[in-house]
Amino acid sequence: MEFDHGRALPRWFVLTGDIHIEMVDKFSGGNVHPDRVMSQWVLVLMSGGERTFRIYGEEYAVRGNEFFLLPPHVRHCGVKYDTHQAYFVHFRADGAQIAPPAKLDLDSILLPLYGQVPLELHCFDLMEYAVRHRAPPFFSEKFLSSQIRAILYQLSLTMQKRALWSKQENGMAYRILNFIDDNKGRQLQTQDYAEAFGKSYRRLNTIFLSVYGMTIKQMQIILRIDQAKRMLSSGYSIADTSGACGFDDYLYFLKVFKSKTGMTPSQFRSSNADSAGFLPDSAETGSRE
Repeated sequence: MEFDHGRALPRWFVLTGDIHIEMVDKFSGGNVHPDRVMSQWVLVLMSGGERTFRIYGEEYAVRGNEFFLLPPHVRHCGVKYDTHQAYFVHFRADGAQIAPPAKLDLDSILLPLYGQVPLELHCFDLMEYAVRHRAPPFFSEKFLSSQIRAILYQLSLTMQKRALWSKQENGMAYRILNFIDDNKGRQLQTQDYAEAFGKSYRRLNTIFLSVYGMTIKQMQIILRIDQAKRMLSSGYSIADTSGACGFDDYLYFLKVFKSKTGMTPSQFRSSNADSAGFLPDSAETGSRE
């Protein structure tokens, strides 16, 4: 079965008023999306695999590092059995379907039916934090709402920029961002960028800096550390995480991780051990498993 994965003009929605969280959680496994009509909005952030669904008589497939937003009072259902990993939230808010944005609106939450989660932001981290604090003694509806609202605004601004700013340099910067993300596990050299994009690394870095406000190397570190945090939270060893995230020098990984998170990898794993169900590594300077 073929899916139209990149429709040029998806449906857009505007969310207004307060956001009231009904449920926030994460899922890892396989099933068919339920056939249902809900009274709440549903936001899904895909961290891996594929999710297929049908809505408005059209079929969609979303994959890792993408999101989809299902509006209330509209029937939707699964298309096939999917294996995937995702965060999801059910929430209540006023909203309506609108035309694609004609200008940037920073005060509103404007979102398409589906899109790519901005790699340069921390939407997955915010969602993970919300999931870990969704139950007593940490539960607070106001706190959860603030986390989800932040994610929605981040997605909104990024989706509006992508819809409105179609200049060549913005497209090039976005391609570079995806190239960095797709190659987190290897040590990219300046010539790798030149060969991939047909421009000098210096020129590519200038373009990237003008769009994202940071250099290519700075973005490399951010994405690698984000990947490392997800792997450590899932139970991978520090040594395996270091290599998988493109850090050939184990001690350099320890130094960079602590500078970016304020914790050593071992401390980060320990802080997540209770809820994730794994044991911390031995000391970083000791066994590398």
